[in-house]
Amino acid sequence: MKARWLAAVATLTAVIAATIPSQAEPLKIRMGYGEVPGVISPLLFENKPILKNYGKSYTLDSTYFQATSIALQAMAAKELDISYIAFSSLSIAILNGGVDLKVISELGAWGSKGHQGPEFIVLDDGPIKSIADLKGKVIAVSARGSGFHYAMLANLKKAGLEDKRDFTIVEARLPAMEAMLREKKVDMVIGTIPFLAQMRAKGNVRTLFKPEDAMGDVQSLLNVARTEFLAQHRAEVTDFLEDYLIGLRWFLDPKNQKEASAITGTFLKRPATAFEGWAFTKEDFYRDPTATPDLVALQRNLDTVHDLGVVKQKIDIKPYVDLSYLDAAKKRLGLQ
Repeated sequence: MKARWLAAVATLTAVIAATIPSQAEPLKIRMGYGEVPGVISPLLFENKPILKNYGKSYTLDSTYFQATSIALQAMAAKELDISYIAFSSLSIAILNGGVDLKVISELGAWGSKGHQGPEFIVLDDGPIKSIADLKGKVIAVSARGSGFHYAMLANLKKAGLEDKRDFTIVEARLPAMEAMLREKKVDMVIGTIPFLAQMRAKGNVRTLFKPEDAMGDVQSLLNVARTEFLAQHRAEVTDFLEDYLIGLRWFLDPKNQKEASAITGTFLKRPATAFEGWAFTKEDFYRDPTATPDLVALQRNLDTVHDLGVVKQKIDIKPYVDLSYLDAAKKRLGLQ
């Protein structure tokens, strides 16, 4: 009797256990990012107490990439799920077919609404007085195929200079560019946040041109995701974007600038004072407070990449954009 009773209890326990849903582990989202705070995305998840979904439906595994063209390779290898990407790499990704991806949100823009963008910098006491003076000179870019690279090519082409024929390009990390310029190893470098302010503070540098001089407003950076990943994880991606918007709007609120600078300093292991007064203000890249990309500017930017001869056919960006996840996140927060 006892044996039959124990067997009945075991059976009943198994039935009850089968009817109780198991607690699934949060989805680990693998995200690629670039130079912080220009690329703000990893910072938005550092102030976890204000987030609604982090640690519940998803967690984040963030990895730094020197350029979006390199991050794209990781996307193609399925080593990333979501990544920052420049307009330049986006056009190549679409035409090469190495990765099926969709634009899911904005990340940053150059030359928009009075905000700071990257600038191309020369020594003030050096021989470069105009773009024409770059003929025969050496120019540093963060990576070939990056947005910086194509913005530079667009301006030089406008002035009648062509790559390989009229100048030499070398690759360098953004933090190393100031030293290369001052040591006269190169004749022009990219000055972008946070390094541009440091260059100006030391003096003897001058802006030769800006990306928007040849391109107008530049929808420079976007968040993209693999289409397969999106289809498999709609709920988690929507939760991710809801937290993204919460974090973004907190960082962009002027009353939080000092605390946001402290979070940035901790993330980068630098003093908070290095970011106070300029980060996440008009002295920084423009970021739409609803993370909605400027698709008109983006289409124009992709047309520029085609006009440079980098890609052989024009791209209509609309089929490669899916803002439904962002729209759902905005609706939750009353931002539509």
